[in-house]
Amino acid sequence: MVRQRRIYYSSAVYHVTARGNNRQMILKEKEDKITFLKVLSKFKERFSFKLYGFCLMDNHFHIVIEVIHPYTISRIMQSIMLSYGLSFRKSHSYIGHLFQGRFKSNVIEQDHYIRECIEYIHNNPIRAKMVNNPEEYPWSNFYLYHSINNDIIQNNISLDRFGDSSFSTS
Repeated sequence: MVRQRRIYYSSAVYHVTARGNNRQMILKEKEDKITFLKVLSKFKERFSFKLYGFCLMDNHFHIVIEVIHPYTISRIMQSIMLSYGLSFRKSHSYIGHLFQGRFKSNVIEQDHYIRECIEYIHNNPIRAKMVNNPEEYPWSNFYLYHSINNDIIQNNISLDRFGDSSFSTS
């Protein structure tokens, strides 16, 4: 089966997801999630992308990013997944593929869809019956909208672009 070509253009906003091989846990422990966020932050600085949202679940993750240069989404995700995968393999004595195939990415072309996507990923832990409200889940950026100092989400970019920080929970 031929895989679909990725869409690339400058300032593209993507909803990116990647799942563990065979839906296995890839973010098992608190330390794994912290490591993933450090990797994400490292490559955010290296590739200068804007991070609008994230949610780390046990067997997959979601991120919403805006890339500055075309063709960098593949380089960004390759770097993140390879770096995190190496760390995971080392800390868990894991052998084999960590991620199930390629990452999935959808281009989001209108601001109101970006907001809907961010709301969707914030509500992922609710749909999984892990929490009742997004602010209870510590592994998404929902709580960072109310934080003055954070090094991964730039509140002024996210909040200015999408209006107030009162994302709905449905």
